[in-house]
Amino acid sequence: MQWWILVVLSLLVIVAAVAWQQGETAKGEEAKETPPQFVTVFSVEVEQGHAQEFIERFQKRARLIDKAKGFKGLFVMQHTQEGNKFLVVTFWENEKSFHDWVNSEEFRKAHAQGGVPTKAMKLDTYRIVVR
Repeated sequence: MQWWILVVLSLLVIVAAVAWQQGETAKGEEAKETPPQFVTVFSVEVEQGHAQEFIERFQKRARLIDKAKGFKGLFVMQHTQEGNKFLVVTFWENEKSFHDWVNSEEFRKAHAQGGVPTKAMKLDTYRIVVR
């Protein structure tokens, strides 16, 4: 299966999960947060033997992004057949919030240690157009 098809399918699953979670709000109760309108999908293929290290880095992360204005959530997904491929998906209130994060001092701090050896990386961004 093509890599981009997996990205799209994974994105659809995540969007459905977010929609389901927001649908859990009791009837008549207003949602407390603005739903995400902007999504980033960072495709990463790490060198063989570094998958667990990649996972652990996210498990132990400083969580600086969690405090970023407009940040709605983050998922790290591992490919089911090729364990060294990952998708890091973030949800944002809007595109400006994402760009503000990327240009912030907190972003620089969060990425100061570097990462694990990688074979390929790609960032794609999406707008949620139908819910």
